[in-house]
This record gives sequence, C-alpha cells and structure tokens, in this order.
Amino acid sequence: MKKFKCLLTAMLLGCSTMSFAQFMNGSGSSASSSDVEAWKGLRFSYDRTFVNQDWEDADDMDMNGFSIGYEHAFKVAKKLPIFIQTGLDFNFARYKDDESEYDDYYGESWEYEDKITSLGLSIPVNFVYGVKINDMLAIKPYTGFYLRVNLMAKEKYTETWSDGTDSESEETETNLFDEDEVKEAYGSKDWTWNRVQAGWQIGATLDISKFNVGIGYALDFNEITEKTKTSKFMVKLGYNF
Repeated sequence: MKKFKCLLTAMLLGCSTMSFAQFMNGSGSSASSSDVEAWKGLRFSYDRTFVNQDWEDADDMDMNGFSIGYEHAFKVAKKLPIFIQTGLDFNFARYKDDESEYDDYYGESWEYEDKITSLGLSIPVNFVYGVKINDMLAIKPYTGFYLRVNLMAKEKYTETWSDGTDSESEETETNLFDEDEVKEAYGSKDWTWNRVQAGWQIGATLDISKFNVGIGYALDFNEITEKTKTSKFMVKLGYNF
C-alpha cells in the first residue's frame, strides 16, 4: 500500500512538472497555456477505497465503488492558467467478505457473509493549473482539499450452519452511525463511524475536446472510526459543457 501511494504521487507530480515545463518553454504546441478557459461539467469515477485499520489482528479492507458529480472551475489569474475548482460528488462504496467450511466426515458446513455499504456526499476545493497542448488537448494537474459527509453506512452479517439435513441462518444488520447498534455488534461504541470527514487530494486530468479522463488519490485527515483511516484511488471520466 505504501509503495502504491508513493508511485501514484510520483506520477502525479511528474505530470505537473511536465505541464509546467511545457508552459514555460512553449514546446510541442502553438497554443498558449493562458488560452485554457474556465469549465463546468459532469464527472464519473471508479473508486477503490482503502480502509486501513491500525489495531491488533485487524485486516485492511478494500471497498469498490463509484462517484457521480458536478464540477465547476473559476479562473483566478488573468495571465496564468490557474483555477479554483469545486463541485459536488455523490460517493458509493461497498465491501464484501465471505468464508465457508465443510466437514466431510460429519457432513456439516458453516459459512458467513459480511457486507458493508456506504453512501457519502463530497465537496472538493482544488487548485488547478491548466496547460493547453493544442486545440483538442489540455492537461490539468490539481491538488486541494475536500469535505465529505457520510450519509449512510450499514453492515449486514449473515452466518449459516448446516448438518446435512437441516440448516439454520442468523442475520444481523447494523447502522454504523448508531452507537447502541455498534456496541451490540462489536462490544464497544468506539467503533461508531463519524459523520464528517476532511482530507487532501491530488490528481490530473486530460481534456480531449469536451471529454476528459484522469486519475486521482485522496487521503482522509481524520479517522472514520477508532484507529481507522481511509484513502481512495480514482479513475475519472467526464464531459464539459
């Protein structure tokens, strides 16, 4: 995980450096970086969320999900292509774990399935540097901060036993924001999730006419629950109006 973060950060910083160098040297394009205009548009991203749990015998969780949102950028310098970009993103993520065991001699089996589903709303504030490569292409590295409100987080745990003839199943649903339900499920209310998260992010997008693609990485500042932080890798697609 640490190697992945370092590699991604190096790629994004390298992208930013090359963009700035191209702007200063004017190489590879007759267009000027200052020709980059403010934009607005829709965004979709595939999200890989890493849940890092810093307590004994805990396994890190990887959640798959996606984000759908709106992005709006405002130019803040007359002669330089520097923008402030904000917007609104709806984030969905899901974790699933399951395991089963079977005893050939007695014909007995046991299995469980654990699912966590979350929904959030994020508000980013990024600083963007735009470099126009030609009439069709522009590259836009960015970095900034975000505020995320966790709207929903539920865990569904199902356990099933069978002796080969009869089976029995037990299902538990937990609202991870409810202290009483969390205490009943985990034995302590300390594992209750926080409603509000804030963090830092970095990334870059490539505009291809009105379409764009990009990658990004985000890291929460505060814990989502006891000794647990989240980070996220994003692959983005978008369309500018």
